[in-house]
Amino acid sequence: ALPRQLLAFSRQQTLRPEVLQLPDVVSEVSLLLKRLLGEKIQLKVHHDRDLGPVRADPQQLEQVIVNLAVNARDAMLGKGAGSGKLSISTRRVTARDVRQMGTEILPEGDYTVLVVQDTGGGIPADHLGKIFEPFFTTKEQGRGGAMGGTGLGLSTVYGIVKQSGGFIFADNVPASAVGARPGARFSVYFPVYQGELPIARKPAEAKPAVQWSGGGRILLVEDEDMVRAVADRALARAGYQVTACVDGELG
Repeated sequence: ALPRQLLAFSRQQTLRPEVLQLPDVVSEVSLLLKRLLGEKIQLKVHHDRDLGPVRADPQQLEQVIVNLAVNARDAMLGKGAGSGKLSISTRRVTARDVRQMGTEILPEGDYTVLVVQDTGGGIPADHLGKIFEPFFTTKEQGRGGAMGGTGLGLSTVYGIVKQSGGFIFADNVPASAVGARPGARFSVYFPVYQGELPIARKPAEAKPAVQWSGGGRILLVEDEDMVRAVADRALARAGYQVTACVDGELG
């Protein structure tokens, strides 16, 4: 896993970009997020209307969303609060909006923005400039999923976003804007795709379900959240019914 994360950060991995809508990617991964977040964290999703399409690798975008959600979960539960709220939204930002922002980092143009916001207390001011650096982490080894304690979760997100032609910003939101507690906000800007949209294909005729060898039900036991989540999705897509557990204890 370590070489893959480093390839993502250095923008050297192979992407398979498609023209897509961000809400579709969020919808695809929402069920997985609810399982990762658990019952103590409330998930809220909101989408603007008339969002422009973006060109990116859908599986890599899913990894971006999952990494940001797991990072937010650990921030919220790690504060000892025992609960929290994670908001995922997509926004439409026009070239006029970019001009009004007056930023020199973001080129003028139309964007579709993914915003992931939590109530985990925010990011310390002295960490804001370092959080995307590889191996920078404030977590203990073994916390925060498969990349917890290595400092590669957010650097992987940064690498995927930059390789996809996007921009990512992190800031803090005061308590009055997000609820009972202050929180961190990650805003990912993807340029609106200006090329020709792919022609919609006619739905193929239904085919008999493929019976995979050894198919049926699978018990998946894995104590690392990210590894378990990825394995769960891969097996489910292959036609298996998966029961995923964090350990082997029964009852």
